[in-house]
Amino acid sequence: MPAVPEALVQRAGVALEHFESVVSHAEREVVDVVSGLVRRLHIPVNSTSPPGLIEANTRDPWNKSGKYALAYVWFCLPLLVIAGLLSYYHLFTDKIRTVLHQEEVLKSSATSSPDTDYELSVMYTDKSTNKFFPREGPLPGQPKTQSSVSSIRPLNICIAFFRFVFYRPTRQFQIKKGWRPLVFPSLSVTIIVSLAFILGILYSFVPQPLYWQSIAFGSPPLAVRSGMMAVALLPWIVGLSMKANLITLITGIGHERLNVLHRYAAYLCMFLSLVHTIPFYVTPVWDKGGRAVFLSLFAHEGFYAYGTGVAALVPLLFLCVHSVSFLRHWMYELFVTLHVPVAIVFLGMMFWHCHNYLTSWNYLFATLGIWLSSYLMRLFYLNWTNPFRMSWLIGDEAAVTIMPERAIKITIPTQTKWRPGQYVYLRMPGISVFENHPFTIASLCSDDFPSEYGEGYRDMVLVFRPFGGFTNKVLRSALEHGPWHTYRAFIDGPYGGMQRRIEAFDDVVLIAGGSGITAIVSQLLSLIKKMRDGKAVTKNVHVIWALKRPETMEWFKEELRICREYAPPDSVTCQFYITTAKRMATGQVVSAKTPTRPVSMFFHDKVNDAFQNIADHRVSGISSKRHSALIRDEAQGDAEKERELRRENEDSITALPQAHIIPMNRGRLAPPGAASNPDVIAPVPRTIAARRQDRNLSLDISTAAESGSGAINPEILSSSGEGMQSFDFGFPSTPTDFQKNLMRFAFLPAAVKKRDGWSTEYGRPDIPYTLRQLSKGFGKRTCVFVCGPPGMRIDVSNTVAELQRSIWNNSSRDEIFLHAENYAL
Repeated sequence: MPAVPEALVQRAGVALEHFESVVSHAEREVVDVVSGLVRRLHIPVNSTSPPGLIEANTRDPWNKSGKYALAYVWFCLPLLVIAGLLSYYHLFTDKIRTVLHQEEVLKSSATSSPDTDYELSVMYTDKSTNKFFPREGPLPGQPKTQSSVSSIRPLNICIAFFRFVFYRPTRQFQIKKGWRPLVFPSLSVTIIVSLAFILGILYSFVPQPLYWQSIAFGSPPLAVRSGMMAVALLPWIVGLSMKANLITLITGIGHERLNVLHRYAAYLCMFLSLVHTIPFYVTPVWDKGGRAVFLSLFAHEGFYAYGTGVAALVPLLFLCVHSVSFLRHWMYELFVTLHVPVAIVFLGMMFWHCHNYLTSWNYLFATLGIWLSSYLMRLFYLNWTNPFRMSWLIGDEAAVTIMPERAIKITIPTQTKWRPGQYVYLRMPGISVFENHPFTIASLCSDDFPSEYGEGYRDMVLVFRPFGGFTNKVLRSALEHGPWHTYRAFIDGPYGGMQRRIEAFDDVVLIAGGSGITAIVSQLLSLIKKMRDGKAVTKNVHVIWALKRPETMEWFKEELRICREYAPPDSVTCQFYITTAKRMATGQVVSAKTPTRPVSMFFHDKVNDAFQNIADHRVSGISSKRHSALIRDEAQGDAEKERELRRENEDSITALPQAHIIPMNRGRLAPPGAASNPDVIAPVPRTIAARRQDRNLSLDISTAAESGSGAINPEILSSSGEGMQSFDFGFPSTPTDFQKNLMRFAFLPAAVKKRDGWSTEYGRPDIPYTLRQLSKGFGKRTCVFVCGPPGMRIDVSNTVAELQRSIWNNSSRDEIFLHAENYAL
């Protein structure tokens, strides 16, 4: 091995010495910078110290400023505890009532007669738990439906008062026609956010002083206070943003509802961060020696007095600005793609900027821990992350079906479990790799509805209308590939849903608008199953569905047939409203001859009440369907005859009530016989003004009564509605409220309520009036569940808020609970 030249060894030694000197010099510079910072943060005080320095170290010392971060800790923790306790109280009381009801059912069934003694269980007495002619002892009393701890009168009144205030939605403001309205959060969120802002402002600006006499004495107290409070908000901001989070587990509030608090907490953090930043730019301007201090700090190589703060402030500003409502909707996919990566950069910059001063890193590590734990929890919500499932790493198989009204139904056989009313985020790489959108689950996860896919599978059904983006891509793909093509489906969820037990309420009102029925169907199926099994306290269920066209009923024809045939007798009432007619923009009632002049409401109210009375007391000429016991009795054990009778029963009365609506031809009434004779050409329609001049509403009423069209005597109506199609009422294409009431209650056979409580009407439902009428028969506890467009939710919320008065006015009522689903989910 050749010897190393001596010269080379000497050069290496010189280089090593030079490197050691460079390292030692760098270490000394770092030590000088750090010691300078330490001296600046902890300036020693002695007898020769100036008064300003003594004040900075005694009045509001920097090393005690970590206490300001506790402001939002003590603000948020009580809210979390109160919401959690209230949630657990409701869950406990709901469970108590359902268990007591089940005990009463079991006790009753143990002494009741066999089913064969009462083949026709259609009498009202079949719901009674009292036994007629007991063998011994006195007559039994009323069944116990709840314990004393499940109904505390003062607490019920207190809860009703808060609902009376906070159920009311805030008003929307339309700045300019064609623009998105200015939408504010709910009243409860508005109050919480306002209090948080007030706390931040007062805690920052009320304590004195705001600045020291010189920047050399330390950072401005205003900046320190606001900065610590901004850092303390970060754990709550991240905790409120995650889909799977601890706050949801404690309070039962879904992340889609907590997200509004996440956004406003971030806006508050941005505001406090600006308050933290500005004093550092203001101080050098008015402080004579401040500029020299800052220049001396800038002179240190590698030290950036403003750099770390700006590096953290810029991503925070970006996160807040691009999450503003109109920008978020305008570029939603870009928002989803960038929001999380930029948030990670922001958290990293905060670690750099805070430099572990005071207690700042405690909150940052808490933020990081919440973030990571939430992502770990989310692994249990993904269908492809469980190694014990067949969907491990590959997802589930999905089929796409096109339904009437261009609706899309996606059926996913899956081993995932869900509750009624929940939703999932769906990703289908075969259609779009990156898009991930929420859809409400319309099917029931129950052993009564197994999937043909295999044992342990349930069919998760998602129904939605295609609008744009991902939903439109699904429609185009279904048209292109046909009904036999399957896709890979990656499911994230389920999330949301109503945390209360709907079967614990005596009365349940389910209100849906359009595709909002998807959130209602699974709740309805689950409730009817539990009512049949004796596990539900519920006695009455009212369903109100407003839809544009009757073809939309085909979406859930089978589900509604199950509800109609298998629900306990007289327990479910369904009202379907066909809303193809539009209301007048002004909403006022006008005369047919003078459409520009309002008329008195006296005649309107009298006629409307008269028709309402007629509609409530008449019965349909259509016979109700045969009971299953009658069919079995008539078949006498012959299976073939029983199947034939059941088919005949289904053909005579379909599963859904049919709306007898006059066929429309491009917005006008079709001529008689046009539906059966395609060669008939419709005449040119007359103008609205001409028809208004020729028609007289009073003559229409008398003509309808004299013609015996069925408005007054519905028994003469045929099941097909023949004879009605040729009558031209002369109504304008956009009827007034009064005219629609005439159509609804006087002329259309669809206004006739069936004996089983199912009806189909033409026009929009008057939700406030309907709820007020239903409230007259409400029991101790009532649940109102609504999923529909904003206007429907506002009407329901205001009405339920007003109905809270009956809680403190009527001691027999405990609560009227409202659950409103977002129409977009």
